[in-house]
Amino acid sequence: MADILEVYTVNAFVADNQGGNMAGVVLNADGLKVAQMQRIAADLAFSETAFILKSKKANYKVRFFTPTEEVNFCGHATVGVFATLFHTKRVEPGNYTQETKAGLLAVEVSSEGRITMDQATPQFGEELTAEAVAPLFGIQAEDILSTGLPVKVVSTGLADIIVPVCDESVLNALQPDFAAINAFSKQHKAMAIHAFALTPTESDISARCRNFAPRVGINEESATGSAAGALASYLHVYQGGKYRYLFEQGEILNRRSLLSAKVDSSEHGIERVAVGGLSDKPQRIPYRLAEEATP
Repeated sequence: MADILEVYTVNAFVADNQGGNMAGVVLNADGLKVAQMQRIAADLAFSETAFILKSKKANYKVRFFTPTEEVNFCGHATVGVFATLFHTKRVEPGNYTQETKAGLLAVEVSSEGRITMDQATPQFGEELTAEAVAPLFGIQAEDILSTGLPVKVVSTGLADIIVPVCDESVLNALQPDFAAINAFSKQHKAMAIHAFALTPTESDISARCRNFAPRVGINEESATGSAAGALASYLHVYQGGKYRYLFEQGEILNRRSLLSAKVDSSEHGIERVAVGGLSDKPQRIPYRLAEEATP
């Protein structure tokens, strides 16, 4: 007989309870095979689906799948997981840990349902040229170079190519060549390209962002928690002097999202990166896992 799974959808990193990035959350994933998880993620067709399992090391073990492959970590799906656990009364406000392929990571659940997740300590990879990146988006190298900031591979669990552009109008006018972005991301062992434009200093928003991950079947995403941690780390190092950030993403997709980020550092460098946000109320959806055909 086919198994009935407890599957929810939830929008993470919502702004004023709207927008955000939809994730699938499977609560009773123990016993599922990897191939079954991948098939469920493909069926649901969200940018990521998270599967919650028992863990001997943490409160929960969480595995993350795009429609095409498993990834080590996903920020918006982590918000989705713990928001779903909170709203279904499985967890109370407090501090928890999740076991992921990016490591054992802390998660805080507030009384209002805000989820704040620790990410892996940032790893800074290679610096790339503006001349190589600009053609991927139909812009000029000067649109990048004029920022005075580098194009850099940064990971706080997933590697992103961080690309600064000179202003919001250029950011909104990007014309991504998804096939070229896919090839470029593979070449540089990155999951996605995360482009951003700094906002005026008087704005509450630190930067507006767009994220492109055709390598894992996501042409553009409306909220990317892992990239928010990478960008906060990047800005802390290359812009300097700031420890708290608020990023806006998804407006171009009519799904405005807000992601907060915090960086703690000492003379030894960055010691902690945390990203947080709110979700809407999770919705349970019917899903029945069909029996596998027997030879």
